[in-house]
Amino acid sequence: MQTHFEKRALAAPDRILVATDLSDTEYLVPHAIAQAKASGAQVTLIHALPPSDVVPMDAATIPYVDKIKIVRDLRVVLLGLAREFESRGIPCESAVRDGDPADVIPQEINRTHATRLIIGSHGRGRLGQLTLGSVARDLVPAVNIPVFVVGPHAQTGVRHATPQRILHPVSLGFNYRESLHLALDIAQVYRAELILLHVLDPDVAEKVDPQRTIDWADDALRALIPDASKLAPPVRTTVVSGKLAEVILKTSNQTKADWIVLGADGAPRGWPFHQSVAYKVLSAASCPVITLRHERARNENAVDFKEVHFTSYS
Repeated sequence: MQTHFEKRALAAPDRILVATDLSDTEYLVPHAIAQAKASGAQVTLIHALPPSDVVPMDAATIPYVDKIKIVRDLRVVLLGLAREFESRGIPCESAVRDGDPADVIPQEINRTHATRLIIGSHGRGRLGQLTLGSVARDLVPAVNIPVFVVGPHAQTGVRHATPQRILHPVSLGFNYRESLHLALDIAQVYRAELILLHVLDPDVAEKVDPQRTIDWADDALRALIPDASKLAPPVRTTVVSGKLAEVILKTSNQTKADWIVLGADGAPRGWPFHQSVAYKVLSAASCPVITLRHERARNENAVDFKEVHFTSYS
């Protein structure tokens, strides 16, 4: 069980790892600078250089044949980015590592003791449409620290670097408290307005007195807010029935949320991540999303994930 200090460290990290493919620095760097300054963090920039036999080759480009030159050029670029952080008073180191990003990044998290990972995700599917990149798909359900994802449809303006309004969907099922504490702490770090959202299953809303069910859920959300009178800005609550991913995305747009804090994982073993609500939100959100992997229940068979965990099913 995490201590209060450890939980607070997730909201205000002292070490941030920024994983970049160097095509995303224009929008990742402003976020990393803002977050590092907010918590006084040290930053590590990492670029993973996959084996040549797994790098997709664009027929319109000429492949490098001199790996030493590739690494040297990459290090020069990363050093230039590191100087941008240091010019703002933020300690920053950089490194190029051989290997698949899905393997290299967790290793760097362990090496640096980072308590936040920042990644971009502007991949493109077979038809050219924007999709959630494969690295984000692999890492979000795998690493045990908050992952800040600038998704393929996220706005990348300066306004989103320092959040003023944060949306957090709450499942009211097991393990929801981990991401709830993260959302509460982040809101206090940035003095941001926090909106707690609970989504009711449409079938439940129809079978039970709708207003009574909404009132019960709203009371349950309010009961989760610690020392509400001491929080500034105050925490808002809202309860809506509908399909989880659709409601989260719609509410995010309606409230003009700058960040979404989203609990991830919890799906039964073998359930593909690309079918989870977390994946759908990351793929379509118009603002950055910070995810926190929830630990699974000890007895998965005893839990109806469809009812209690918003990141498992649509």
